[in-house]
Amino acid sequence: MRNPLLAPDLREIVADRDEACLREFFRDHHPADAAELLDDLEADEVFFVLQLMSGRERAAIFDYLDEPLQEGVAERMDDHDLAALVTYMSHDERAGLMTRLPQERSDRIYPLLARAEREDIRRLQSYAEGTTGAVMTSDYATVPADETAAAAIERLRHEAPDRETIYYCYVVDDNRRLKGFVSLKNLILAPPYRRVSEVMKTDFVRAYVDDDAESTAKKLAEYDLLAIPVCDRDDHLVGIVTHDDVIDLIVEEATEDVHRLGGVGPLEHAYLETPFVTLWLNRAVWLSVLFVAGFLTTWALKNFEDDFERIPALVLFIPLIISAGGNCGSQSATLITRALALGELTPKDWLRVLGHEILMGTSLGLALGFVGFLRALLTSSDGTAGASWSMFALTIGLAVSVVVVCGNLVGAMMPLILKRLGFDPALMSNPAVSSLVDVTGIVTYFAIAQAILL
Repeated sequence: MRNPLLAPDLREIVADRDEACLREFFRDHHPADAAELLDDLEADEVFFVLQLMSGRERAAIFDYLDEPLQEGVAERMDDHDLAALVTYMSHDERAGLMTRLPQERSDRIYPLLARAEREDIRRLQSYAEGTTGAVMTSDYATVPADETAAAAIERLRHEAPDRETIYYCYVVDDNRRLKGFVSLKNLILAPPYRRVSEVMKTDFVRAYVDDDAESTAKKLAEYDLLAIPVCDRDDHLVGIVTHDDVIDLIVEEATEDVHRLGGVGPLEHAYLETPFVTLWLNRAVWLSVLFVAGFLTTWALKNFEDDFERIPALVLFIPLIISAGGNCGSQSATLITRALALGELTPKDWLRVLGHEILMGTSLGLALGFVGFLRALLTSSDGTAGASWSMFALTIGLAVSVVVVCGNLVGAMMPLILKRLGFDPALMSNPAVSSLVDVTGIVTYFAIAQAILL
């Protein structure tokens, strides 16, 4: 974790252009820690620091920098230095960088790369966003099936510096069809003369390039793997997805869901790095939609204007009733959306969810309705226009109960419906649920009042 006290010292060292001190400063830092410290500097300063490091060290730190800072540093590098940096970067990160570079710049960089690297980058760039192919890396270790354990370990010893992970080694045939995998642990524990084919596992989990990236992340987490092999539809091994890629993906998906549940459009960059206008538009669009939806609430109140003129006390309980329904609906929407995201539910489970939420809504409704009943008993009878005091309290208690049940069902079922239609269930945000329940709550409230009091 970054020590904020180091940032001023680092700025001073960079300002003095003390190269020896800078090399000493970063010598014992992990690349992630070094990148976090550099994130506080300007692109010119970061460029100066990175120029003092070897190619592999520079690429290791560059991989961890925030994307805007990466792009700023890349702008300051000449084409040959940037090509050298790309060569040392991890395969998935360099493909992402080349995608973000201006077309004119990337066209100048490609000829400076080895043919294999050019093809690898273009292949990774070809996969659609959101698919497993778009998040995988082609940087993995393979061993022949007929090689001995000792020979395989020796091979890995030479390959290790150029591989993202060697804890899992994949066994492929001459056509690169995946036949199995062997862990580094099993290779070390196996007798030196034992063949890889005798210790490898042929019963394994794999993903395909066109699989949804989120489903692959769940699969990797479910089986507690460090990496999962990725194949094309002919079972040719084309890459792997590692646990660190999955962490990034899960954080990204969870952040997007949280934004949508809060009624905010997802942000591409960190909060403080997002331009004010972009942030304003993301919030304003959703707020405008919800504001217009609020007109329905005004319309509903207008239709019942005569009723609350006859019994003014009804107006006092409108906020209480619609907030109870909205809060309950928001709870249900959050729980169901999260269950869908984790794969605990599918739209096919709608009948079970319906039964469960009817029971839950009824239980919560009775509890809150009883509290509402007691609160209404304390209301002055002056505003009940001669209606029975106890009947007025019963109206409030019954309205709260019914609105809570309705809100619970709306919040639970709408994410399932959106998922069934192919939309992100998080689109049913908490503010959207509240707006919808407001309208149904007011209609339900006054319908009950009319039946009992008027």
